[in-house]
Amino acid sequence: MTVLGALLATCAAFAAILGARPRSAVVLRLARLAPQPVVASRLRSLVASAGLAQSGLGWNESDLLRAKLIAALAFGAVVAAVGVVVPTGLAPCVLAAYAGFVLPTLRVERAVARRKEEAERALLTFAEWTEALVASGQPIETAVAAIASRGAGAPLLDEALGSAARSYALGAPLFGSLAREATAAGIAPLATMAQELDRSRDLGRGALTVLRDERDRLRASERARGLDAAGRVEGRLTLVLALCYLPALMLLVVIPLFLGLLDGLFV
Repeated sequence: MTVLGALLATCAAFAAILGARPRSAVVLRLARLAPQPVVASRLRSLVASAGLAQSGLGWNESDLLRAKLIAALAFGAVVAAVGVVVPTGLAPCVLAAYAGFVLPTLRVERAVARRKEEAERALLTFAEWTEALVASGQPIETAVAAIASRGAGAPLLDEALGSAARSYALGAPLFGSLAREATAAGIAPLATMAQELDRSRDLGRGALTVLRDERDRLRASERARGLDAAGRVEGRLTLVLALCYLPALMLLVVIPLFLGLLDGLFV
């Protein structure tokens, strides 16, 4: 077990040093020109997260794989080093290495979920601004381009709007580009809004009516989300009371009072 712990600790140290070193510009250019090995590409496809590009962490598949391996070696090395002092066997090392291997994926998934939640909340701002600009007499395309240049306050939504605006500037249909970018970014309400606007143009329905309907729907959704969050506050406060205040009450009041009563009985 000592040999295994030393080996894992050495591998983790070397992997951390190699992984932390930034690659030079020459190495990056050569890596783009070099053919990708089939085994490495298949391995990256197995461990890569589906929303890696939406996480905003700036990682690619190689970075995620490197983080997984380093975390697995580091966790396994720590448990192996503890096992040198207190023998625990091989199973805890394997479980710790697996936890370290899974941890970067969980980090990516939480980042994606947070950015999608921010985008869905900022979508109400986008709908209100677009409705206000269209109501003032601006065309829907000009309004969307103006908001895309300014940003709505959520990075994922701003990236989708910016990509759609650039595609529209090059001659692509705005609503089709917006629906495609929203689908790629995982913002389903924005894709639905773009499809409704595109369908309203084909049916001869005004874009202002669609924008007002989407604004009301998003406001109702945000109101329901706020009520749901407010409904969970009571349970969290009860949990805080049970875990923090009740033990303190027991230690400071109930237990001394009980001990005092017992002392009075046996005097």
